[in-house]
Amino acid sequence: MRKEDGLPEAYLGTIMSVSTDKSGNVPHVEKKGAELLVSCVVAVGVTMLLLFPSLTMAVVKPRLYDGTINVLGRYSMNFDAYEHISRTSESSVIAIGSSKMREAFDGQLLGEIDDQDHDFYNLALAGDLPYVRMLETSAIIDLNPAFVVIEIGPNTFSSLATPVPESVQSRMAHIASLGAVDLESIPMGVLNQSDMEILPISRKDQLEHLSSYVPKAIDGTLKIELMTTFRLPHPCLESPEDFHASSAAVVCVPLPDDPAYDEYLRYPTQFPNTLKSIKAGNSSLGTIEEFYGPALDSYLNRSNHNPEGVVNKNQISFEYMIEQFTSVGIEVILVGLPYNPVLLERLEPGQWDYYNQTIESYVELDLVTVCDMMWDPDWKEEHFNDYVHMSREGELLFTDKLMQQIAPLLEG
Repeated sequence: MRKEDGLPEAYLGTIMSVSTDKSGNVPHVEKKGAELLVSCVVAVGVTMLLLFPSLTMAVVKPRLYDGTINVLGRYSMNFDAYEHISRTSESSVIAIGSSKMREAFDGQLLGEIDDQDHDFYNLALAGDLPYVRMLETSAIIDLNPAFVVIEIGPNTFSSLATPVPESVQSRMAHIASLGAVDLESIPMGVLNQSDMEILPISRKDQLEHLSSYVPKAIDGTLKIELMTTFRLPHPCLESPEDFHASSAAVVCVPLPDDPAYDEYLRYPTQFPNTLKSIKAGNSSLGTIEEFYGPALDSYLNRSNHNPEGVVNKNQISFEYMIEQFTSVGIEVILVGLPYNPVLLERLEPGQWDYYNQTIESYVELDLVTVCDMMWDPDWKEEHFNDYVHMSREGELLFTDKLMQQIAPLLEG
């Protein structure tokens, strides 16, 4: 069986492990017979999945959503989310950004306060980067939301190597494959050629990328069946009414046909309050003095928490999204999210000046509103779970401040 027949190399290697010796005999056939049979069955299954992409996703999607395959289910949900929103909402407001935005934007509460019948959705992703998110630009334009709320912060302008590191490449390949993204339609000045060469460009390449998930999906499904049979705990096997109860369920996303799905898109599962646990003496992270000690300095000095200070791939992608959205009449709301004030006090003079200078340059853009909460003195330590993510108290304050600034926009 040849590679060009569509069979992944991993399975070719397994099947071809039964080889002849110098005399032409097949050694240890009896010992390897069972392995060969299993390999052949799996190989046939994978080939069928390659031929029938919908079958591939039926097998793979549940294990993408529960984080079995790629750790975070949210990186697999957005194209389904766009489709769901297009079917169920007449006027949507979507929020994108990193886990900071995911922990701040309560779409349910915003919808209750808004009296203009908008639906608010939280589609932020942990570790999100503009260079990765820009792959979804066309899908967001097709959705045609009334507003796109975009996080802006030091991480927006952080450095990114060329070619991108493997962790970023895998996320980009994943998103491109799930969304059938036409990478060649993205301007070369936005998507670097060196990065293009390590991504699945053709639809065939993208389908093969998705099919590579099949073995892990099958293995994960079997494990979950066993856990269900023996009533073993699993963070993604909660009832809809308890979906937000488990901190471990942050990695999980309900499937589109789950009753909890729409609610989840508006207000996803949140992190536990680490600071509260530390202060109560219930955390493995030690004392509050240790939490705010050298660990904070190390955290603050990471490249992803600091602007590079020059126009780079992330900034170009960020501005590309803004330009693409506004060019078709989609209004953009840029939100500078605050940080724990203890962290801000540890900044070196001028460390985030590039952020301050750059966000100011966006104020005059057409169809762009800037809401910069970064240096707002109203933000206190109790508004945060940790160094950067908001507590419930922070979410409530954020909702109040955001609505004060955007209410006139929502009223049209």
